[in-house]
Amino acid sequence: MFRLFRSSVEAHFREHHDAGYYARTLGYAPRTLSRAVQQVTGRSAKAYIVDRIVLEAKRLLAHDRLTAAACAHTLGFPDASNFSVFFRKATGIRPGAWQAETVAVA
Repeated sequence: MFRLFRSSVEAHFREHHDAGYYARTLGYAPRTLSRAVQQVTGRSAKAYIVDRIVLEAKRLLAHDRLTAAACAHTLGFPDASNFSVFFRKATGIRPGAWQAETVAVA
């Protein structure tokens, strides 16, 4: 079940950010899916999805040098402010500040 979930997340994380979508798509109850992901990763299905989105956001910010607004669009967020709140909640820092720190180090 986890391998199917992981493949589905890789294919759709830019459009779908909620674990419920993946559970429905794979034919499992959300709780069943989350328990299976928890067993393999030690994290909930939602946390796994958040981690994947953050990883891609960091890649886009650091390597492609996209703005927060462009990242928001690329990652399926309705606007830049929603993306900024999501990123800050997940990382503890605003996307622009993270990008500035990363570029300064490189």
